[in-house]
Amino acid sequence: MLDAFRADLRRHFEAGVPAWRQALTLAATQGVWATAVYRFGHWAYDLPSPVGLPLKVAYKFLNKAVEITTGISVPASASIGPGFYIGHFGAIIVHPRAVMGAGCSIGQGVTIGTQGQGKDDVPVLGDRVYVGAGAKVLGAVTVGDDVAIGANSVVTRDLPSGVTAVGAPARPVQQSGTAKLYPVK
Repeated sequence: MLDAFRADLRRHFEAGVPAWRQALTLAATQGVWATAVYRFGHWAYDLPSPVGLPLKVAYKFLNKAVEITTGISVPASASIGPGFYIGHFGAIIVHPRAVMGAGCSIGQGVTIGTQGQGKDDVPVLGDRVYVGAGAKVLGAVTVGDDVAIGANSVVTRDLPSGVTAVGAPARPVQQSGTAKLYPVK
């Protein structure tokens, strides 16, 4: 848990900024709050029942507080790799069974979930995927590594690695993706 959370925090660090200023920024960043509560909950749910029960209850209260104050819902049951970055707060929904690789970034208004219609299939995102503000990734889709999904795009089909995709429905427009933009530290 701690290694993954350290990788998450490193995504927020800026070179040349004093540590005290970075600490203040991290304390005031809602994405950091949501990520911290997610990591805690993910860890607590792996503990055996007698020991983990009080921690699971604490997680439920913390998670609800984060949802109410930030508008970010990242359930502990989601599988998210290290280096997770939430750039802004508000209207962010991650399905409880979603899978996201290392170094993923999401903006405000993002939904990663099902298509509805009675189907319960969820997306799988590769490493270093950037999901722009307002974008939706829906259903049983696989998004490859180093993919950039443009703002307000709707992904309902698989995307190969290394592309930038935009539109509704999202279509690859170039072979650049995010490999050089968002390296995992």
